[in-house]
Amino acid sequence: MNQRSRQEALTPGDEVEQLIREATQQVEDELRLEDTGWINISAGTGDVITSAARKDNLKLSRLYYTKDPLGKQAIRLWTDYTFGSGMAWDTENEPAKKALEGFWNAKENQALLSARGQRKSSDKLLVDGEIFFAIFLGANGASRIRRIDPLEITEIITNPDDIEDVKYYRREWTDAQSKSHVTIYRSTTNQKGEAGLDSQGTSVKHNDDALVYHLTYNTISQRGNPLLLPALDWIKQYRRFLASRIAIMLALARFAWKTKVSGGQAAVDTTKAVTHEQEINAGSQIIENLGVDTTPIKTDSGARNAYDDGRMIKLQVAAAVGIPEQYFGDISIGNLATAKTVELPMMKMFQSYQKVWGDTYQDIDEVILEHNKVAPDNWYIDRDFPAIAPADVAQIAQSLMNILQVMPEFAYSPDVQQVALMSLGINDPAEVIDAMSKEAKNNPDIALTKALKQFREVLNKKE
Repeated sequence: MNQRSRQEALTPGDEVEQLIREATQQVEDELRLEDTGWINISAGTGDVITSAARKDNLKLSRLYYTKDPLGKQAIRLWTDYTFGSGMAWDTENEPAKKALEGFWNAKENQALLSARGQRKSSDKLLVDGEIFFAIFLGANGASRIRRIDPLEITEIITNPDDIEDVKYYRREWTDAQSKSHVTIYRSTTNQKGEAGLDSQGTSVKHNDDALVYHLTYNTISQRGNPLLLPALDWIKQYRRFLASRIAIMLALARFAWKTKVSGGQAAVDTTKAVTHEQEINAGSQIIENLGVDTTPIKTDSGARNAYDDGRMIKLQVAAAVGIPEQYFGDISIGNLATAKTVELPMMKMFQSYQKVWGDTYQDIDEVILEHNKVAPDNWYIDRDFPAIAPADVAQIAQSLMNILQVMPEFAYSPDVQQVALMSLGINDPAEVIDAMSKEAKNNPDIALTKALKQFREVLNKKE
């Protein structure tokens, strides 16, 4: 018996059971972790994900970030909560400040270092799982910074005895004229260009002057993984689930009325011709005789059960990205009492992410400071990120106002001023601090009065 004959021999119940079994097997195959070619559990290296799978995951992450609402929202929330209007920095050492202002304010670096550039770098790190910064050290202390696509970095060359001691990065890329290139960059920790051995045991040296700084995320190995990686399979299933629900609703919407007609085919055709393919205005009446009975078709789409089923899948996505489900389009499931409980872990998560970026910018700034021959004991940079929760603004304003009343000299501290200005939503704290410093020297009493007035205004608005 061929396959077609076997299918024809199935009873309706057997056919439904077979469809369910096939669908279940398909989903199990898609969600199975130990998938051959993707997961490398038995390999001798520390990476359980193969190199080919890592690239596929990165491309899928970019796709879902671009086209899927859940993927887009997850990345957007991480960046919004972490960077907001942008990170601010300051330092009291004049040589260090001058060197960093030349770097951070340079027009050619704004694509990466402005508030817009900081947000884009965060998005790229979360979507790709890693980011490669190329730093070009020029004459007279000038420096440029750019990003390298992670897909172009094909090898990280380390000390054979210490995987954390990175020497070089191999980049294989194609230019706009379709010409292939292989470039070897020094790591920021190998500025002297000490020789290294690649995976083939060949000694390598750099053939480009740029230094590369590598930042990874969502990983415990050498290469990073997208934030969306644990959610990718579940996003796919959720999209399929919603597509199936839409198909059901469209099918149910095809027929809204059922008409019974007394008589033969001629009577059916006559009744059908009255409304078939005719535009009927809303609120119109159906006039019929005793030989015709028109009633609405009652359809149960199972929306309540479908909502619960869809929620179970969406919860997997929420857990994967660390954001409570009420942030993904359904605020009906959240309230003030639960929000404070569930948002605490989220705040800790974003605070940790802010610290990761703070350390990254510190490392990059130290490369710039060293290039400008600033002494290492003057490398301390004060960095402040926007407050994660709006409630922090009122709390900070109240605390600072109380402190200033007891210890007025705090009004002259650049650190206190920077936190205060950022909490008030000032876009360029450094510029305002410079202006305040000049005014404070000329008239300290007026500067203190203005500071207290700003905090009182914030508190009044909150009330």
